[in-house]
Amino acid sequence: MCIGGDRSSGYAASKLQFLRKTSDTNKNPELAKLEEEITREANDLGIGPMGFGGKTTLLGTKVTAENRVPASFFVSVSYMCWAFRRQGAHITSKGEIKKWFY
Repeated sequence: MCIGGDRSSGYAASKLQFLRKTSDTNKNPELAKLEEEITREANDLGIGPMGFGGKTTLLGTKVTAENRVPASFFVSVSYMCWAFRRQGAHITSKGEIKKWFY
């Protein structure tokens, strides 16, 4: 998620949040608190994976902020469905995994 910026820069900044590790903590204490709060409250809703119910709806929330001069702020949200997970590996001719890419 990105708070601020214009429509295109906010969207680009929100997409960059996918590159953060799920275990990291935001360097900005206010945004770190917001990330934790959104994740906790979403998981308390009981929506669960694919909407079938459960305790885990979000694995994590990542928020950044961009500068904005006007009085209104865009909030750009990028989301990644669990079904979009991917993994890559270099596999030798013998079928052994030499290196994981992700």
